[in-house]
Formats: sequence, structure tokens, C-alpha cells
Amino acid sequence: MPATKSTPAKSLWWLETLLWSVAILTGVGVAAYVNETAREIVAQGLAYFFTFFSTPFVLESSTAFVGLCIVMFINNRRIEREGDGWVEMEIEVPATVEEPGAGQTPSDKGSKV
Repeated sequence: MPATKSTPAKSLWWLETLLWSVAILTGVGVAAYVNETAREIVAQGLAYFFTFFSTPFVLESSTAFVGLCIVMFINNRRIEREGDGWVEMEIEVPATVEEPGAGQTPSDKGSKV
């Protein structure tokens, strides 16, 4: 009886990152809600963050970088679904045909008088 291959479970590589991000944002949000000093620090930090990213060069380059990341993510998902599309071409090698005079020596090729 041939062994059946089980399909591997899909990897949830992004889940740990998402959970840590939610945990950290929740912690910062609770700290900002409970403590007035933490609220001021978070507000000032977000204001500095917005000011830095709204400068012309940084805004344009970060927008281009985020766009490139989105394109790479979409392409990666497409390749996972459809496969990489690798195609191997079969190249037929023609049978070797012996050229006329292939077995002759240089003296045989000379003019015969």
C-alpha cells in the first residue's frame, strides 16, 4: 500500500508578530488612559512622529517603500497560491550528421593532381 502524503498545515508566521503588536499597543493605550503623564508622552511622541514623516523627502520615500512592500506581499501571496510558474523546456539534440570530409587528414584535403 503506497504511503499517502499529508498536506502540510499552513504556517501562521504572522500571528506571533500580530499578537505582540496588539499586546504592546494595548499596554501603551492602557498606560495612556490611566496616567496623565503617560498620555502627554504618547501624544508628544505621536506629534513628533507625524512631524518627522510629513517632511517632503521622508514622506515620499516612506510612501514608496510602503508601496514596494505591498507589491512584494501581494506577489508573494500570488506565488504561494499559483506556484512559481517554473517551466522546464525540453531541448531535443539533433542526431549528429557527419560532415563530408570529416575523416580526412589535411593531406587528403589537398588538390589531387
